[in-house]
Amino acid sequence: MVVLVILGVISVGAITAITSQNKVYYSEEDLVNMQMNAKVAMDRIGFLIRMAGTGCIGNFGNKLASGDMATFSKSDDTDPPSYPVYNDGSTNDQLNQMIVIEDDTGINGTDKLTIAGAIRYVGEITAIPSLTQLKLQCNETLKIRGSAPKNLVTISPRDDNRYLPISAIDSVTSKTPTLTLNPGLDNFDKKEMDNLIAKGIELSLFQVNAFTIRVVNNCLRIDDNIDNSGIDLDVSENIQDLQFQYGIDTDTPPNNRINSWVDSPTDISQIRAVKVFILARTGKFDKDYSDRKTYNYAGKSVSFTQDNLNDPNTSRHIHHRLYESTIVMRNMFY
Repeated sequence: MVVLVILGVISVGAITAITSQNKVYYSEEDLVNMQMNAKVAMDRIGFLIRMAGTGCIGNFGNKLASGDMATFSKSDDTDPPSYPVYNDGSTNDQLNQMIVIEDDTGINGTDKLTIAGAIRYVGEITAIPSLTQLKLQCNETLKIRGSAPKNLVTISPRDDNRYLPISAIDSVTSKTPTLTLNPGLDNFDKKEMDNLIAKGIELSLFQVNAFTIRVVNNCLRIDDNIDNSGIDLDVSENIQDLQFQYGIDTDTPPNNRINSWVDSPTDISQIRAVKVFILARTGKFDKDYSDRKTYNYAGKSVSFTQDNLNDPNTSRHIHHRLYESTIVMRNMFY
């Protein structure tokens, strides 16, 4: 009998220790996942912000007041979006600036940011038959998407940082298509690029398009805004909040010194850097943990006060962590 009692006590202790270790393991695993989600989100956002204006900033002028990059109507917040994208070419579905800022001032709202840049790789230029034609070699079928008048591409390396509109493509299924430009290259550009091709230097073609960074159902989503069947890529999950602040240079003439940080700049040509705030969370409840912190960032003060195990948006039994990064703009808007 004594032996049984002793074995029982030992068994209860062992089970308790194992259960406790399992709780610690799953909690640590959730924290690691939270950290990785935030890192992936921050890396992707940083890449897109640094690439803003690449291959196209020369088309928009000092104040970036004109252009023909199609994107969404700011008033549409549905999911999936019902806004016109590369639709009929009317002014209501065109982006007239390099950056579209949507600052959500609500305590539970997340910011959105749309930026344009030549990010999508299309293929290598193998020949330039004429001022209006480019011959390509693609690794797969042509990646250019969207209606022909809205196909905007840029050539790298090239000095002027401007996009070129495509008016026709001879075959969208061929890996060696010929693109027609309208307007085309000038004689100097063609001669220079012919020389590069002759020397074996690769000329790459990239598509210019707008990317929207937003949070949908607590997932960081990147919309490529190419066409009505465009890709909406969920990059990271368990993102509680996303906020942006913009470092602006208000000096005349500008000297690349940040004078202040604002939520919604009135002149985007003054932007020199972007602060990104990501409030990440774990994906599971932890009934033994209570988050009583107050998170202050981007003019917001966020705390979690509800003692529940059913709503991760309000429950204090969820781990949270605030991540912040400052990203310097590579392509200045002046």
